[in-house]
Amino acid sequence: MQDETLQDLLRYAARQGVQLTGITPRRLPGRGYGMVATCDVLEGETVLAVPTRALRTLATVPKAISRTLDRDVSVHGILAAHLVLDDTGDYAAWDAVLPTPDDLEAGMPLLWPTKLRELLPTPARNALQRQQTKLNADWEAVKAAFGEGKGKETNGDGNDTGEKLTKSKYVRAWLLVNSRTFYYTTPRSEATLPSHDDRIAMQPVADLFNHAADRGCKAAYAAQGFSFVADRLYKEGDEVPISYGAHANDALLVEYGFVLADNNRWDEVSLDAVLVPKLSSSPQDIIREDLETAGFWGNYMIDAATPGGCYRTQVALRRLLCGGTGAAKRTVWLQFVEGGGDDEDEEEGKEEREELLLECLDDMAELAHKTLTKIERLGKSNVGTESQRNLLALRWRQIEAMVAQAAKKLREGEDEEEGDDRKEAKEEKKEKPKKKEARK
Repeated sequence: MQDETLQDLLRYAARQGVQLTGITPRRLPGRGYGMVATCDVLEGETVLAVPTRALRTLATVPKAISRTLDRDVSVHGILAAHLVLDDTGDYAAWDAVLPTPDDLEAGMPLLWPTKLRELLPTPARNALQRQQTKLNADWEAVKAAFGEGKGKETNGDGNDTGEKLTKSKYVRAWLLVNSRTFYYTTPRSEATLPSHDDRIAMQPVADLFNHAADRGCKAAYAAQGFSFVADRLYKEGDEVPISYGAHANDALLVEYGFVLADNNRWDEVSLDAVLVPKLSSSPQDIIREDLETAGFWGNYMIDAATPGGCYRTQVALRRLLCGGTGAAKRTVWLQFVEGGGDDEDEEEGKEEREELLLECLDDMAELAHKTLTKIERLGKSNVGTESQRNLLALRWRQIEAMVAQAAKKLREGEDEEEGDDRKEAKEEKKEKPKKKEARK
């Protein structure tokens, strides 16, 4: 049975022209809301249509807000300001299903204690810093325009419920916009909003779809609005997701407040925490200078498909093995960077590169183990909430598992090569007995 909050949302959405076919939002145990098939849904069926008039966009923000902030704040920040300052009640049914402050605090690293944020993996920490910078700029402009703590909020009985605009309320609204908007472009927005990030819209009901890495309804938009089409057959009772994009779990954690527990084929692990110190240890930072000049400093990744490391990782490993000097080796490295190497160059030094990478993987495994121990200690000191610590620990266990799997594949590859060498030697003995005897 639907709860009354969802019933209110569906009634509100229907008045805006939103049409659901074969799906409905429901509470999912331990996961908040999600979309579920109410009957068998066939591939190619349109399960949700959201007309343009139902969207929240820059065009729906009152001019008193948008024009005041237009030059100083991102569209993201303007939509957040509207969420906080709106007192019309027009969106009350929609707002009622949005995540609560407690919901956001549990998952969003931006709201975690500093000691937990410091333990985030490198890509998540970097993404969080970018997020924080953008939020700070938006908040300072909104605060300057409308004044923190100015104006009172009242409930339906006319009772004072506190200040209308506070930083905590704005941060919540900003994170809601960050995690629940869809890319949306029109000829007008393309002409007036040069930044891709500013072409966004919020849409009712559709924002309750959960994420799946490799499947989900296909979203399309046109002048009349958005439509969501089933990508496969969904049986009655199945959850019906969409894909938010090709995101690794570090990005999902910072931007949306969750990680996929399994089956994220886009997931990857950064080796920066263990490889960058090695690269930075050369005299006068010669290696770093070379890598920065070539555009290959940082973002050294492994994933399930490339246990030997991405191209950036290979570039860095090759440069490290060249050492601080050695013009000949450095010339070969430059040829590789420029795509001028050959098969012989590829094989030369392969064993050393794999040994170095295995050393990095072992270091990363040790880092994961130490970090999990730190998280456990912070729990004993009651730093952060249990939900926050569990989510952070889950991410590090995923990293630990991916690193172990990559190391296993590399070592199995070494064993296979050694086995091939032994096999070739035996075949040589069979085919050339006279040569063997002659050497006695």
